Amino acid sequence: MHDQVAHHDIRAGSQAARCRFPELRMDGKDTITFTADTKASRERLQIENLLELPWSGWAFVYAYVLFIFSFSRFATLKALITMYGSPDDYAFKVKAAVMTLGFLEDLVCATFFVCVLWLFDTFKSSIIQRVEQKNGVSTTNMGNIVTFTGSWLLFFVMIVPFASDMLLVLNREMRFTFDVLAAMIRERDHLSKAPLEPEEAQRSYVTAVLVVTCTTLFALIRMRASWTDLTRWNPTHLLLRPTRQRVVKQNDKDAVKIVEYEELSLEDGIETTNSREEAAYSSKRFMYQVLQRRCGVILVFLGLVLLPALVLAVSKICSPLVAYSALNTPLNELLGNVFSPTLKESTLQNAEEVETFIHPTEQHKLLATNSLYRRTTGFSGDLAFNVSTTPNNPPNVLVIGIESFRYQDSRYLIGERDPSNLYNGLNTSVTPNFDRWAKRGVAFRNMWSSLPTSRSVESLLFAQVPYDSTVKTGTSGGWTDTKLYGLPQFFTAKGYETFFTTGCATTFDGWDSFLPTHGYETVWSNLNMIELAKNEMGITKDQWFGPEHRGFQWGVHDDISFKFLGDLLVNKTKEQSERMANGEKKKPLFLTHYTISSHAPFDSAPTWYTELQKPDFSPLYKGKNHEAAIKRYLELRHFTDMELGRFLDRMSAEGILNDTIVVIMGDHGQAPEADLWNIHEDSVRRVASAIVAEGRLGRAEGLIVDDAAEQYDILNTLADITGVPDGGFLQHGVGRSLKRRISFGERVVFANDPGYKMSIVRGHQRLRYDSVMDSMFLHDTEADHYIEKDLFPELSPEEQAEWERWRDNGRKITTYYKKRWDDKCFAINC
Repeated sequence: MHDQVAHHDIRAGSQAARCRFPELRMDGKDTITFTADTKASRERLQIENLLELPWSGWAFVYAYVLFIFSFSRFATLKALITMYGSPDDYAFKVKAAVMTLGFLEDLVCATFFVCVLWLFDTFKSSIIQRVEQKNGVSTTNMGNIVTFTGSWLLFFVMIVPFASDMLLVLNREMRFTFDVLAAMIRERDHLSKAPLEPEEAQRSYVTAVLVVTCTTLFALIRMRASWTDLTRWNPTHLLLRPTRQRVVKQNDKDAVKIVEYEELSLEDGIETTNSREEAAYSSKRFMYQVLQRRCGVILVFLGLVLLPALVLAVSKICSPLVAYSALNTPLNELLGNVFSPTLKESTLQNAEEVETFIHPTEQHKLLATNSLYRRTTGFSGDLAFNVSTTPNNPPNVLVIGIESFRYQDSRYLIGERDPSNLYNGLNTSVTPNFDRWAKRGVAFRNMWSSLPTSRSVESLLFAQVPYDSTVKTGTSGGWTDTKLYGLPQFFTAKGYETFFTTGCATTFDGWDSFLPTHGYETVWSNLNMIELAKNEMGITKDQWFGPEHRGFQWGVHDDISFKFLGDLLVNKTKEQSERMANGEKKKPLFLTHYTISSHAPFDSAPTWYTELQKPDFSPLYKGKNHEAAIKRYLELRHFTDMELGRFLDRMSAEGILNDTIVVIMGDHGQAPEADLWNIHEDSVRRVASAIVAEGRLGRAEGLIVDDAAEQYDILNTLADITGVPDGGFLQHGVGRSLKRRISFGERVVFANDPGYKMSIVRGHQRLRYDSVMDSMFLHDTEADHYIEKDLFPELSPEEQAEWERWRDNGRKITTYYKKRWDDKCFAINC
């Protein structure tokens, strides 16, 4: 038996020697030379020895994760910095600071991940060991499957939020948050309708392939390489090994024998027979376990508490630009947004601050000292225009929100000078019908909005600065437990019937619950339009999405919705005439209608329109970036304008317009020419607007109001036009009556895009800023449509200080409305 063992040991030793040393040969000149593979063998042995180190698995996980994080950051570095700053900020010092802080945050994230992975390996090893002991069979295959699956899922869960964040930065200049994820889940039925440019789609596909590839590679390495098992070592060994050595040195010979015996007991399975040695062994083992637990607690504190705290401290002393650009958003979300720079927020504290946001032409009584909740009793001041009405025969009021209708689409609003050369010398308007009717009404060429459409609903209907969130609006979820006061409530108080119609689905962003809850007695969506079209026009299911394209992914086209809007007005007007003929009150109608055909990505129109000959808009898109997208947009813009013109012509011919005040307003703009659609801020926020009031304007017909206005001004404007109810009306808005004349540039308006930048418009100047950083950019909205020249540095210190005060006010009013929404309270006591 001993000979066999010895023979085995000799063979093993021989094999080990061949592995460790290169073969030698004599060349006849008493010179020993190495074989050709000596260097490669040595390098291979060095790598193998390195991988056999107990901590090599931990080093691999850290290195793999940090490499992917750092590579991703470097690939998106310019987009990250310019997203929060300007191209001038993309300098070496800023880039180095962002990469350094980003690496530190990634290190924290990697530490959390490696701890979770270690727990997984520990649990897996325990389960597999129990199965082997119970069944007595090898579990190698099962272990490989569990290792691959667990590693793949854990890495995927970690990397997807980070990759999504980098992708959102490149595609939309947004950051990934749990709110984004919640919004995607909430609106999952509408995700397929979201516009996606070819470049965005390509980046998305590449990112998805890279994520899956990196995840699978990580899982394969973990499955195939035993040295990646994290249970082979843990950081407590760094602290325990010196302790055990000190114990050996401080004890006597018997104790040394005990420690040696402990090693043999644990590793070779030698049984103990001496009772004194057994007791000493148990004592040492207990001490080791106690020390191990204490070291574990210390290391958990160091890695999961102290390290994040130190990185957080570094983040807080960095500039907001660096802190935001370096943000590891999954880590930040996991830790409750502690790495986000502190917002410079303040809200309204007293009546004096509240009055800053209420125009002097409004007569009102505040119902609280720190709230905009008030009772408006009237308006005063010189008139910019007048709309004649009589209390005994109040007019119907129709507000039309035109999808993606930007100011620059109207040649009439741009004017002859066209200082930014938006029409490139073209004299033909994209919207000739709007222009024609705006000339018969009052046009507002400096009207501003927010986006998307749900934020337009907040401003246009309830006179508010929109809810400040990248993924949530004032309509999301319906807000059925929040009481609002706006246009529907105002007209209800005046005895109007309230109606909302649209060709799109109202399930998007909670409209189906928001609108009925907040003042609309009747709501028609695309489903109502489809049913009406079926009953009255004989349109079948195949015609909606078949060759005729009467509908598309967002709803029914505007030719259908305008037809039934017209039918509704005609029928209601007849009912009102009959009621008044019988000596009853008129019961006027307040109606809001939103169009949908010109929604991005501008890829669907009715077949009859596609085949129709259209005006030549080529000077507006030829030779420009995204030429095809611009062309599609212009043609759909022209389509909706054509249907708007037909609708108004029909209403005029049937006498409806003589009894109706019509407000036409772009819900927001659009920028098909931009790589990122919200970068051309003037294109997406400055909208076309006009009031049509046939036979009621007198000499004001054809007036163009050039001063800055916002959608939230429509509430007070219509209240001033139609008359305030007896006793006044309740509201919590910030608008003014555009019917009143004020000095040009006297007043500012707030036009925010929560997904991008806040802004203030005063006259023909617009200041862009955000909620954290001190940087500001001022440009001329007439001569510098594409925001290229910063005028702020050229201002005097006094002028700069004035703009800074308005910026602070913009932050205050934005914070005020967000807090009111979050508290679900716009009144005094809720």
